[in-house]
Amino acid sequence: MKTVFPVGTTLYEPDACANGYTLVSGSGVVRLVTMNGEPAHEWRVGGDGPMGFIHRARLQPNGSLMILVGPAQGRPGHLEEYDWDGRLTWEYTPEAGDPHHDFWPRDDGGVLLICKEPVPPEVTSGITDEARRGLTIYGDVLIEVSREKEVTWLWHQHEHLDINTCNPIPAAREWRGGPDNNTITDWTHTNTIQALPGNKHFDAGDVRFRPGNVLISMRQLDTILIVDRETHEVAWSYTGDYKGGMSGQHESNMIGKGAPGEGNILVFDNGASPHRDLAHAGCSFVLEIDPTTKDVAWVYDVGHRFHSPFTSNCQRLTNGNTLIFEAACRRMFEVKPDKKIVWEYVTTDNAQRVHRYPYDHCAQTQALAPPRHLRVTPPKEIRIEPESD
Repeated sequence: MKTVFPVGTTLYEPDACANGYTLVSGSGVVRLVTMNGEPAHEWRVGGDGPMGFIHRARLQPNGSLMILVGPAQGRPGHLEEYDWDGRLTWEYTPEAGDPHHDFWPRDDGGVLLICKEPVPPEVTSGITDEARRGLTIYGDVLIEVSREKEVTWLWHQHEHLDINTCNPIPAAREWRGGPDNNTITDWTHTNTIQALPGNKHFDAGDVRFRPGNVLISMRQLDTILIVDRETHEVAWSYTGDYKGGMSGQHESNMIGKGAPGEGNILVFDNGASPHRDLAHAGCSFVLEIDPTTKDVAWVYDVGHRFHSPFTSNCQRLTNGNTLIFEAACRRMFEVKPDKKIVWEYVTTDNAQRVHRYPYDHCAQTQALAPPRHLRVTPPKEIRIEPESD
């Protein structure tokens, strides 16, 4: 049975957008898409088949593509880097644990990774919950690896967080998320990592926000936090109070200098199984947080018309608009500060997160043929006429 599912660019106001290329990854392919939905460039890499699923893709300033590939055919998850023409130039398989969800290339060439690891028995022996005691509990270790494949920094969550702080909502161990992707044995489920960019808070003397400190999102704990890279202490954390606080959030990222809201932190609050306020149930929000006060500076909230319980992401664009990816619907859209949607694109790829790059991001994008900027106005309604007798 077929159903109507519009794909491609379904709405576009060129003069109101931060025009550029949007990077979309899927099953076996990563592509740059124009504002009118035309493929500008693509890499045939990774995928759901023999090479594994692509968790994340990032286009580097030199035109290379770095991807995080999930385990497949007996090979564990790993990083791969390709040049513009699709040739494999570098790869890394961590020994510290299984990499997942996200990575962050640093300016000095190092790469931050999230790796899943079992919590040691000497820590799990202190668990007070009988349902969890005696089981193998998984947390994460954050690592940085150099281009020479040497681990130069690591941070074990179980050494700094309370093992008894956990998600109170049960998700059975056999649920559809897969083995040990639940709230019983999957303790933190870190899904985003970022090295903080230069920011006005540190410039004003607040060392919590030192560039290079590590911002992470832990879905199971409904918490984002910043790790001080030098002291290894938790410098800052946030659970929020908007509609009861965050619930299964993704994509915490500090807005860099030059973009409106610089120094604030964006986060996609999924609204997955809220346990503090049912006003959050079935609703996702994009929050912009002032980290010094923890006040919400801006929010995208349209109630039950917007919801993606898992994955998804958000990005502040240079003109002040925000790019939002509602992964459950494979729908990405750009909104103005007043919440007006000025671009919308629906992909058929099994994408997890997307990212907008300016046309001059690298020499290779600058060399592409100038893309079209053709306005797209959706009809007020679509009706399908019945077939004739």
